[in-house]
Amino acid sequence: MAAARDPQPSLVVLFDGGCPLCRRTVRLLRAIDWLHRLQFVDGTDADARERFAPGLTEAALLVEMYVVNERGQRYAGYDGYLQLGRVVPLMWPMYLIGGLPGIRTLGHTLYRTIAAKRIRRGRCTDDLCAPLPSPRR
Repeated sequence: MAAARDPQPSLVVLFDGGCPLCRRTVRLLRAIDWLHRLQFVDGTDADARERFAPGLTEAALLVEMYVVNERGQRYAGYDGYLQLGRVVPLMWPMYLIGGLPGIRTLGHTLYRTIAAKRIRRGRCTDDLCAPLPSPRR
């Protein structure tokens, strides 16, 4: 008997575990992810990063977060947030209007500005960065 496949999309969010802002964002996303469609992975962990996004460098991850969909496609920065909006109901309005030309340009600019000014404080040491079980496939 074949295992039933979850029909709902699931996304892996690769974030910078050494960034307090990123970790607060993960806490917020976990709180609003009522459908449990998001998995969070400290992308500064080389083994975890390679498992979920083979070939993605830590240097790239330190510039912007990455979201990986069920097909292995990667979305960085603002485009990653748009993908989160696809599966998190409270973020649906962002998904619906976030891709419009003027809003998309503003979103990319705002994301890059905030990401460039964030602070890093070493490696993640709390439960947000605990190792995850193998991904659902």
